[in-house]
Amino acid sequence: MVKRQTSAVDRYLDLPYHITLVQDGEENGGKWIAAAEELPDCTSRADTAEEAIAGLKGAMAAWITVALKEGRDIPEPRSEATPSGRLLLRMPRTLHAALTKAAERENVSLNQFITDSLASVVGWRRGPTAAEASTQAPINQEPGAGGLTAAPLSSSPRPAQPRRSWRVRPQLLTAALTANFVLVAIAGTIAILVLIAARP
Repeated sequence: MVKRQTSAVDRYLDLPYHITLVQDGEENGGKWIAAAEELPDCTSRADTAEEAIAGLKGAMAAWITVALKEGRDIPEPRSEATPSGRLLLRMPRTLHAALTKAAERENVSLNQFITDSLASVVGWRRGPTAAEASTQAPINQEPGAGGLTAAPLSSSPRPAQPRRSWRVRPQLLTAALTANFVLVAIAGTIAILVLIAARP
């Protein structure tokens, strides 16, 4: 029985599970965390990336062994063509603070604000045509892991979307500031020339 279970564990360990490797912030000593994406809470933490990955192999074997003993289903690796919907992103603290403030102004979660912003940049989720609207389920963008899923069709009206703030493209803002600077410089030059000409 033990040999059969060991071979089952080895068979699962040979599958191409997706591994996420991230370095925790410097304030926590810069530890590396490796996780098997398809196996919930299966992680390994170490001082180096290599040690974290090596430790994850043992953590996966233990996770699969317990699941087999308890008769739980063991997820198989997802297809490469199927995105997980999760994204680990590192950014400067100042950008994080600016995004947080913008999300608070919109009265939405930071996750939803970033998702909406990225979607608008790539033109994703444009409004459906009239024909599609009658058959397409509305998208649920509630904060949390269950968000961004198709809500069941019902006769109840869709909730009002949060009002978007007015956004200016960086290129337009730069052009407007440059034009403003040029106008101020011209006005200043004219004022100086008038003062010089007016001197007795």
